Parts: sequence; C-alpha cells; structure tokens
Amino acid sequence: RNWALAGGVTSTSAEFRVRGPQSDDNLRREFVVSPNSNLGIKKDQILNVPVSYTDFSNEEHFVKKLRLDSLEPLTTYYYAITWPQVVPNSVTVVDDNIGSFKTPAPEGSRMNFTVALGSCSLTGSRSQIFQSILELEPQLFINLGDFHYEDLVTLDVNERLEAYDKVMGSSSQRSLYMRTIFSYIWDDHDWLANNDDGSNIDAGNVAKQGYSLGIPHYNLGPIETQTSTDEGTAAKYQAFTIGTVRFIILDLRSESRKSTASYGGKVYSDEQKEWLFSELSQADNYDYVVLASSRPWTSPDKIGSDGWGGFVSDRDELSSFIASTIGAGPKNLFVISGDNHMVAFDDGSSTDYSGQSEFPGGFPLLHSGPLSNYGPGGAKNIFKPREHRFTEGCMAVSSELNYQFSTIEFDLPQDTAESGCLRIKGYKEGSSSDNIIFEKELCGEIMRDGSAEQDTCKMKSFTAPTAAMLLVALILTMVPGMLILYFLGRNRWVLALIYFGIGILFYGITIAASVVGALCFGERAKALDVSAVLLCQTAIGLAFVYIAIRRYCSSQYGKKDIAVPEKIAAVSGEDDSAKESVFALANDGFKNLEEKKQTEIEVQPNESEEIEVIL
Repeated sequence: RNWALAGGVTSTSAEFRVRGPQSDDNLRREFVVSPNSNLGIKKDQILNVPVSYTDFSNEEHFVKKLRLDSLEPLTTYYYAITWPQVVPNSVTVVDDNIGSFKTPAPEGSRMNFTVALGSCSLTGSRSQIFQSILELEPQLFINLGDFHYEDLVTLDVNERLEAYDKVMGSSSQRSLYMRTIFSYIWDDHDWLANNDDGSNIDAGNVAKQGYSLGIPHYNLGPIETQTSTDEGTAAKYQAFTIGTVRFIILDLRSESRKSTASYGGKVYSDEQKEWLFSELSQADNYDYVVLASSRPWTSPDKIGSDGWGGFVSDRDELSSFIASTIGAGPKNLFVISGDNHMVAFDDGSSTDYSGQSEFPGGFPLLHSGPLSNYGPGGAKNIFKPREHRFTEGCMAVSSELNYQFSTIEFDLPQDTAESGCLRIKGYKEGSSSDNIIFEKELCGEIMRDGSAEQDTCKMKSFTAPTAAMLLVALILTMVPGMLILYFLGRNRWVLALIYFGIGILFYGITIAASVVGALCFGERAKALDVSAVLLCQTAIGLAFVYIAIRRYCSSQYGKKDIAVPEKIAAVSGEDDSAKESVFALANDGFKNLEEKKQTEIEVQPNESEEIEVIL
C-alpha cells in the first residue's frame, strides 16, 4: 500500500487518491503536493494532508479522496507520501515514489502533446514495457480496460481496492501511472469477470464504489447531467478536454445487457446514449474528438458477442448518428479501442455501419494492446486463429506474451488556419525506433466512406524461432521411439513402447516444471522459452537413448566371455565328445540371441589344457 495517484487533471484542477498503510505502525505520514520538485520546501507546498493509519475513517477504506483547484496551466506539479521533516527544507519520500503531472493549456488553446494508451495487463505485471512508455514522456496515459485480471464478483469493496493495490505494487506500473495524467475505464475482467455485463446489480454497485474510491477521474457524465446524484453508484462515463482535443470515455460494462435470441441487447443506458450524442454533436468545437471504447468496434455480428457485434442495433444507431453529424461536418472523429490483445488500425474502411452513402461514416480506429498478455484467445486460437476486421493489424502472437502499446502525437499549429495532424505509432517490447511495429499520419479531415467488403487480418500463432524449435523438438522426440523400436525388434514392441512412453512422460514433466517455474518466478510461461526447454530436453533424451542403445548392442553383439557351467570348466584335450558337449552347452547359452548365425564358437586347448569358449 502507501501509494498515490493523480487524475482528472484539467488546466486548473486535479484529483488525487492516497492509499493509507495496511496496519498501525505508529509512523506519521503526510501527502504533499508542490510545484517544486523539492517537496520539503514548506512555502511551496499547496497541499499537505496527514495520511497515517489513524487519519483514515472506516468510510474512507484507507483511501483519501482529495482535489486541488486554482492550479496554473502548463505547469508541472509533484506529489508524494512523505515522512515528517527532520531536516528543514528536506523530506524523505515513502518508497521513493514521487509522482508528477503537467497541467494542459486552457481549454480552446492549441497545444502539442502525446497520449499513450493500452489495455489488458496481467495483474501486477512488472514488465519493463511500462517504463518504456514513460521514456516517451506522454502527458496523458489512457488505460482502456483489463487493468487487472482479478475477476472479482464480490460484495466487499475492500477486495476491489486490494486489486488496485496489486497493480500499484508493481514499481514499473506505479511509475508510469504516477508520472502522467492517468485516465482509466474498465473492461470485463476488472469490471466483474470475463465477458460480464451489468446484470449483477449488487456486485456492480460495489465495483462502482471501488472505482470512485480508488481511481481519480474526471467529472462523471451522470453527475453533470443530473441523471444520478450518487457518484459511488453512478456509471463511469466521462469526458474532458486537453487544449483543443475532446476525449470521450464510455462505460460499456456497468449498464450493458447481453443480447440473446429474443433480445437485441443494450451496450449502454438511454441516459449514456443521450449524453454521448450530445458530446458528439459538439465536434465542431474541437480540432479532434477521441472516442474511447473498451469493447472492440469491428467485431462480427453475433448474438451474445462481447464486442459491439453483440449489440447490432446500438452500433448501427451510433454509426448513423456519427455519419449524419461528424461525417457531415468536421470529419474529425478518431476512435481508440481495447479488449482484443493486439495492435491494429483501420482507416475507416471497416468502421462504417451506418448503411448510408450520403456522408462519410468511416472513422479511423486504433486498437491498442496488450500491455502484458497473450494474443487474442491465447492457446485456444493457436491452431485456428480468429479473423479480425482491420485494414492493418493483428499485430501480436497468440501463443506468446506480448508487450505492446500505442501513442498518438497531436501536432496542432498555433495558426488555427492550418490543419492539425495525428501521428500514430504502435510499439512492441520497447520505445526505440526499432520497436515501432506500426506508424501512420493523419491530417485535416480524417473520416472517409466505408467499404462494403471489410478488410480482415489473422493473428500469428507462433513467432518464427518458436515454430522452428517446436518442429525440431517434435522430430527429435520421435527419433528415440523409432530407434528403440528398431533395435528391440518387433517381438519386443510392448517393451519399446514402454521405454518410449517413459521418455515422453519425462519430457512432459520437464516442460510442466518449466511452466510452473515461469508462473512462480516470472510473468507467465512464454511459448518461446518452453519450446527452447523442449528442444534441449529432446536433445538430451536422444543422447540418453543413443547411449542406452549402444550399450545394449555392445552387450548383445560385442566380444564377451560366456559363463560355462562348472562341470565342464576343466574339460581338456581334443576329445570329440568334449567338444560336442561344449558346443551344446554354448548353444544353450545363445538361445535368447536372435542372430546366432553371426556367432562362431571356437574350442582351443590352452596351455593349462582348459577349454576356452570365445564369442
């Protein structure tokens, strides 16, 4: 615990959430905000609040909800939980966690800035991808859902807050969220559970209370339109402006109802739809409007689908409204989306469901993820990848842990007569130019006519190195079985199969151990790592089989003395009857050998006149 987070930042205000200690350690703590990076200078502090264990009430659940107004535009502010001052003008920060954010320009004033976005991160992931995002210095970070994968269907709000504790317990994630303007809306796994809608009212209300307690956010739409007076149980859709760019964040979980054979479903309430349409109708007031959807927009029509394809009526209605307002007007709508674990882009060809051709209804769409997770469907789709509808995309690997995010750079000249531009980039496993997997620039009017035939793409199941190692490992796994069967012969096929089965079991145990080790000591098992272990194991297994077969052949066909019964050990001379006896006994000793014809028995009298039997 002991974390703080800033969000809901405008040019003049900001909200904070400060999480208190888990137990009473009798140590004093203070939460400090200042425009000075040296938080210890008292005269510069604009907020100083005690946040020791005893400073929280039961109703607060060890979270302080704080707000600052009268901030200065385009100013960097710093905040942290600190220990009490011992030396004047100096403080010690708890766990060295200093947060910061820069207030945007006043609404309506053009400014250049960068937004980073992503979705779908394994709970508490410590991946360095979050540090990579921070290296690009985005002013705003938007998390599009699946902030964690706790799948909490609970009536205990403390469990909801503990999930946030796990996320903020990751130093790499905490650094990113604390050093940007943080904006977040849930998807399914961090709402309730996989593909859940809002039909579980009681658990949903607890989820909404947990969000309001733990997440700093912008003014909620239901509160602004007075359709709700309780922030704790209100839906979490919200909108805000940075300079001349309007961001609209939809809540597509808490009010949704799945479609069935007899019911078309609802992706949001009538109140949220009215609020959304009102926001979109004001697009003329902004250079660009960015609409955030946690559900995939271009999913195929299917009853019960978790994407917009499961809410055909709502999607068609919204698409028609977009075409008749923004499409007929400024053509400045850009949509960002999460949930599907990949980076993908559509230029508008596949996003128009309006069914009309009078106005451009296709908008560019950027799908961003996963921050730290497998590709769409994971192992379930390795051998049958799903098809997705994007003009460029499906950038991820189903069987691998993917670390991906996107950025949008807003380049808006001060001369309002000049059109602005969006520079979009997708990154994989880092922030350098070598890590860019997708890049696009859009300027001026960015909407277009949709096409009747939507473009499609499919996900890779394996990377080339993984596929190659798995193929070689498979071949090497079969070689020992064939060798064992060949040298033991068909008459001993049962024994051969037992040996081969033991080898396969040994491989399986080794692979399982590597997976368990990855789960316990790393993020998750990586297909590349497991395939490497399998390849090494099959090579070792082949070496053991080779040694065993060589020894077997040596014992069966090599030069070796065969024990002769004591009663003939002293037979001497060249008596024919003695020779015949030795031949008979020797042949009895070979009765278990399959290739007697290659064996020659020679009887020779030696100096001690003993008979020596030689193979």
